[in-house]
Amino acid sequence: MVALLLCANARRLLLNSGILEGRIVYQDTDRRSNVERPLVSHRYGLSGKPDYLVDRSNELIPVEVKSRSCPPSGPHASDAAQLTAYCVLVEDSCGVTPCHGIIQYTNRTCPSRYTVQDREWLLEILDEMRAARQSNTVHRDHTHAARCRACGYRAVCDEALD
Repeated sequence: MVALLLCANARRLLLNSGILEGRIVYQDTDRRSNVERPLVSHRYGLSGKPDYLVDRSNELIPVEVKSRSCPPSGPHASDAAQLTAYCVLVEDSCGVTPCHGIIQYTNRTCPSRYTVQDREWLLEILDEMRAARQSNTVHRDHTHAARCRACGYRAVCDEALD
């Protein structure tokens, strides 16, 4: 119930922000009805479901809604990567290249540009993930004990932080 309230509040903030004057053509935030199909890119081996796609002047803008505040330093790198993935998916599966996407936090709206360099950055991340999947050893990539405590691989990880 709390998640639904947060989502409804984020949608209200998004629509009232003035940034997205357009028509919502895809919505994956109402978990009770109308489940949208994921966007799929066979070329990049990628699929995903943005919270919204907004059509504004024949441009599709992916929007990701977060149920937390944006850090003072700006969006988390993982949130930026997720939004970039949605831009790649829109570009490849819909045939329209967005010039930007939007991350809607509870406290602010963060537009994020989408360029060829952003696509290449994401494709490098995907390549690293695929290589890690094939590896016998994947090393921890952070120094946050709380992340280790919440990790499903903690019991078998020899790099877990205490």
